[in-house]
Parts: sequence; structure tokens; C-alpha cells
Amino acid sequence: MDRIPLVPAATAAQEQPGMARAAQMLARPDSLMAGGSAAPATGSFSNVLVDAIQSVHRAQSEATALQKAYQQGDPEVGLEATMIAMNQASLSFQMLAQARNRVIAAYNEIMNMPV
Repeated sequence: MDRIPLVPAATAAQEQPGMARAAQMLARPDSLMAGGSAAPATGSFSNVLVDAIQSVHRAQSEATALQKAYQQGDPEVGLEATMIAMNQASLSFQMLAQARNRVIAAYNEIMNMPV
């Protein structure tokens, strides 16, 4: 069976730097500690989360703008571009929600540890 090639990390980081960094942190946190990151250091985990949230907000705003333009009959906005933007916004929001769930689960696990 043929394997689907993965999108290079550099391409994903250029499109959505905050989400790419958050995905990298969730997938391979040990590589970040070892300095295996291709993305520039952001300083703190809170900065990464803020970047991720802003990236999701931008994707949702772009999708909303394309939806409105398409509904108003703008000839330069196609259905394909609108649907792609909507799916990107949806996927980025789902990824952010999963990141939140993992952070909460880790917090709960730490809080339930015996002292």
C-alpha cells in the first residue's frame, strides 16, 4: 500500500506558526528539550498558547470573511476557497481544543499525585 507523503514541517510552520509549534510540542516534547526544533524559540509556553489562539482566531476570521464575500456574490471568491478556509478554521479549532484537553489532563494527573 502506498503511503501518503507528509507535509514538510517548514511548510506547516510558514502557514500557521503558532499551531505548528503547538503541534510539535504535543507530538514530540522531548525533541524541543533537546533543541531539535526548527522554529525559533518563543520564550515561554504561554507565548506558544497565545500564538496558537491568535492563529485560530485569524483562520476563523478569514473563513468568515470569505463566507460573507461568497454569499454577497463576489466574483473573485470561489466556493472552493471558501470551503477550504472553513475546513482549515475548523481543524485548527479542533487541534486547539485537543491541546487544551491534554493540558488539563496533565494538570489533573499532577494534582492527583500523592505528596
